[in-house]
Amino acid sequence: MNNREFNFNKNETLKKLSDAKKEDKVDKDIIPLLDLININDNYYTSSSCFGRIVIIELPKIGDKKNARFLGKWHREITTEDFEKALTNSKKGEIWFLAQSPILHVISKDLDSGDKLIKKAVQCGFKNSGFRSVKKNIVIEIASTERIDMPIGLDKNLYFKKQYIPILVRYANEVMKKSIFKITKFEDSLR
Repeated sequence: MNNREFNFNKNETLKKLSDAKKEDKVDKDIIPLLDLININDNYYTSSSCFGRIVIIELPKIGDKKNARFLGKWHREITTEDFEKALTNSKKGEIWFLAQSPILHVISKDLDSGDKLIKKAVQCGFKNSGFRSVKKNIVIEIASTERIDMPIGLDKNLYFKKQYIPILVRYANEVMKKSIFKITKFEDSLR
């Protein structure tokens, strides 16, 4: 991709990001990091997530299209949050997820992309790397911390409720590590 095409795509993408911010469709806590990346002439962000904790109900494994979110938080949660989300369950497999941040960044060239990946890895985003280098040079910045586990079926949990605080504690640890890594990455980009 030449510089002119890169700059055109960047401007178009940043207009969409600006609109999404106005419509409150961007995780607020990741905006400072996105802004730091986007002010650099060599990069622009295409999608991102601050990290989240989710309780989701699926008709069957892999059926994301028909999934129902029972609870979704971009913050630490309480046992009460968890239990309240479970009351929304109707039918299907219930999954509990704690996902660390993920960002997709378009790089102007391979050298710039390599520099950003190295910075991300130094800040703890160990699953970072090139996603594609054909049409666009796409970088994925991601971490290793996550929880993906089935916890129930058709409103019934696979465990006793006394274990809920343990799951909440582990999920909140994922969020704490995410916040730490994002802050460290922001500092390294300043």
